[in-house]
Amino acid sequence: MQHTEDQGAAFGRWPNKTARLMYHDIMPLALNGVDTTGRVADYGGANGLLKEWVPQAVTVDYDVTKGPDICADIRTYVGEYDLIVLRYVLHYMPDEDVRALLKHMASYHKGRLLCIQFANQNLVAKNANSVGETKWFRTPAHTARLVEEHWQPVSRKTVEYEVDAEFYRWRLNHPNPTGHNETLIITELEART
Repeated sequence: MQHTEDQGAAFGRWPNKTARLMYHDIMPLALNGVDTTGRVADYGGANGLLKEWVPQAVTVDYDVTKGPDICADIRTYVGEYDLIVLRYVLHYMPDEDVRALLKHMASYHKGRLLCIQFANQNLVAKNANSVGETKWFRTPAHTARLVEEHWQPVSRKTVEYEVDAEFYRWRLNHPNPTGHNETLIITELEART
């Protein structure tokens, strides 16, 4: 499933403060305390932005326009890694696909999973700004329930921030966007036994 608004090597480099926060500024906090010294995969990692902090990370994404290291669908891909980073991926899939992905990963991955995902208490505002795209936005509680069905949390961090209107102008060409609050959930997990 291709999402035209997300294609290309410029993904995540939009010139606004929300994109800068989500794709750059938050990463030192997200990776703090996480062992990134071994084999690391960046599932759905687009154009490899994670390599700024984890140079050896292998980007796995099905969108060839982003130039991933491995062009594959993470819903069926199997690789051997010490850590898998799953960053801003869950909103591309309905609940049943998220469950299937996380169950699939738990069936073979013996290392840790670092899930970084935004969530929204105000889904009306999030959906109103999401013009021209089909996504599945969730509350923080809904997101946690989905992730933790097959994975046990080891640590969790949350960051509250405001998505500024400019983010939607740049990303989706929204003619009249509004800012709203959002929560970033950073969870390090291990597969349930």
